[in-house]
Amino acid sequence: MGKETAKKNLYINSQGGLGFNIALASVAKELKQKYDRVCVLSAYFDVFESCKSVDYVYKPHEIRDFIFDAKHDDAKLICERMYDTEDFIYKKLSYADAWRKACELPVENNKGGSNTISELYPLEKYQHIEQLTNQVLQQIQEGGYENFVIMQFEGGQSPLVEVPRDQAGNPDWSKVPTNYDNEPLKRHYPFEKAKDFIKMFQEAHPKTAVVMYQLPNEHKYENTICVEIPYLCYYELAKKINCLGTVSIDSSLQHLVAGINKSVVLWGHSLPDSFGYSYNKNIIQPCNRDDILYFSALGPSGARIDYIQPEDLLKEVDAYLFSSGE
Repeated sequence: MGKETAKKNLYINSQGGLGFNIALASVAKELKQKYDRVCVLSAYFDVFESCKSVDYVYKPHEIRDFIFDAKHDDAKLICERMYDTEDFIYKKLSYADAWRKACELPVENNKGGSNTISELYPLEKYQHIEQLTNQVLQQIQEGGYENFVIMQFEGGQSPLVEVPRDQAGNPDWSKVPTNYDNEPLKRHYPFEKAKDFIKMFQEAHPKTAVVMYQLPNEHKYENTICVEIPYLCYYELAKKINCLGTVSIDSSLQHLVAGINKSVVLWGHSLPDSFGYSYNKNIIQPCNRDDILYFSALGPSGARIDYIQPEDLLKEVDAYLFSSGE
């Protein structure tokens, strides 16, 4: 039997959350060097429409066309979830290297996502992203602030959640249940502690605005900038020179801004060697962890987390985001 001819085209059904899709986008340049045509189906289709090295993007409802076109192009077809692979579960490979291996590229041993960079160009595809981003910047300026930090303290909800409509046809977020009490990996930073931290932060840095990265059904914080905008707007905000960085939990914000600004990341049950980036300031809170390293149907983790105190978090943030030596 002769050797199978190498496939010239690549079709990927990219599943999982924003982080896994960012990791795939980060290796798209490498994929394009090997394959004539790179096509991706993803719920996060706007990520790949903002990626110059992807030739065609399919939305989830176009799965039939995706499969038909892959067969027509005699393409290499990848439909598995990278976080279900043995190499990723045993932490032998990072997100990005898991994609490289699946696509038959050399792995780069970038454990901890050390060379994963979120490189997107949403302004070339979506004109409204620039308009909405500028509106936030104007709000920051009108508030008398000189700079800003983006923060996220709740997660585990998809930013693509389908929101029911009210009788007038407007999104009704009151009908979307929050997962604050039952998020599987206990990644949230408790509301009361987050509220105290934000207050301390604002007292220490009165000229720095706090821009919240959150969905409308999550907790609200006083004197912060909280607007309902596409998540790609936060990517553009994080690139601005007056953005000092981000403070977040292990959720989509840290992936969205991976490698483009300073990030302080709080870790609950999950760990940065599975889901983070070594170049960030990763604060691992003491926790009795089990062996389940990714989302499961078993319900919330029973692990107790000794959350960092707000005043100690402020010291970490000051040292990393505001130190001139960094």
